[in-house]
Amino acid sequence: MRVQLMDELIDAYLESGFEHPYYLDLQTGEVILDLDEKDTGVPGIDWDDEASEGRYVNIPKIDSREAYAVMTKFAQTTESDPDNLLLAALDRNRPFRGFKDTLYDLNLWDPWNQFELKHAEEVIREWLEEEGLDYEELNLKYKANDSNYSAL
Repeated sequence: MRVQLMDELIDAYLESGFEHPYYLDLQTGEVILDLDEKDTGVPGIDWDDEASEGRYVNIPKIDSREAYAVMTKFAQTTESDPDNLLLAALDRNRPFRGFKDTLYDLNLWDPWNQFELKHAEEVIREWLEEEGLDYEELNLKYKANDSNYSAL
């Protein structure tokens, strides 16, 4: 199975820590985690280099408020939870932990993951449109970069 650019954009969007800045390289279509070289083993983006100007776009991240709203929407739309245990979990202390525990108890991990990925893809597609970026063009650049687009 080959990884697509959309998969990497979704992963970057869903990454839980804001201390992990992801950027889309408009020249190569690569998704880049911009951390210090000592953390990643590869050089980060050189923001002082004029060639970097306009080359990178910050990939949005889901924040906790939006994540909570997505969980709530899933809980409200799933028919596999007639007792509304997911909604109840979101109303208690540590709602994210409770939601995940309840997903496990109800065997709803797969439907949840599909729902979350669909939401993330919609957000990423809207973001690309707002930025005026052509996904198909970026995906072709991404595929041309052998280090990203290799058969697994």
